[in-house]
Amino acid sequence: MARHVLEVNGASVVLTGSLNPTIFQPQWFARQNLLPIEECEKAEIKVISPQVCEFQTERFIIQVTTERFSALAKPDANPAPLRDLVAGTFFTLEHTPLKALGLNRDMHFSLHSEEAWHKVGDTLVPKDVWKRVLQGHVGLRSLWIQSEIPGFPDAKQESARLLIRVEPSPRVKFGLYIQTNEHFDAPEDGASDYLIERIRSRWEGAYSYAAEIANDILSSIVE
Repeated sequence: MARHVLEVNGASVVLTGSLNPTIFQPQWFARQNLLPIEECEKAEIKVISPQVCEFQTERFIIQVTTERFSALAKPDANPAPLRDLVAGTFFTLEHTPLKALGLNRDMHFSLHSEEAWHKVGDTLVPKDVWKRVLQGHVGLRSLWIQSEIPGFPDAKQESARLLIRVEPSPRVKFGLYIQTNEHFDAPEDGASDYLIERIRSRWEGAYSYAAEIANDILSSIVE
């Protein structure tokens, strides 16, 4: 019997750069054949202005400001189409100045007991050193780890890095939230082409590697 269960799963692609939010309306995605017309017609629009555009469809949440584009797959949606949606968007907008890319996965796991939940925090962040100088309860609130992205020649440089965040889940009782972020900075020239290629070539690997990391952490501690 599994001792940890993935209860909530999310994925997103984030790009930073110089953006015009008014472009990114549901009708534009439909005209470019990036999303089905029917899905765009049913889109729930929160705001469209020169500063921000935000809407959601049955599968995705799109949020755009003048400096940041974010596309999220809803928890109950297949995250695979997210790659083609974002890559297609910025292939079409090839002259958009882009600075950085983030490939993200958000996972909320339920553990089998409160004891196992505490064990994760005690293992990742031993409390003895803190209890010598702190009073009262000492517990894990948030932990960040930086590492390398496997298989990339620039993975050991600051231009490409893996960030892992671990903290108690706000959505699952006795749960653990694990987020992975594969971050890529654009080169000074060919920024859009470089980042679009990273989306296409790394999306599936980033998504599966996130699960491998989370399952290995939890299996080694609570299984």
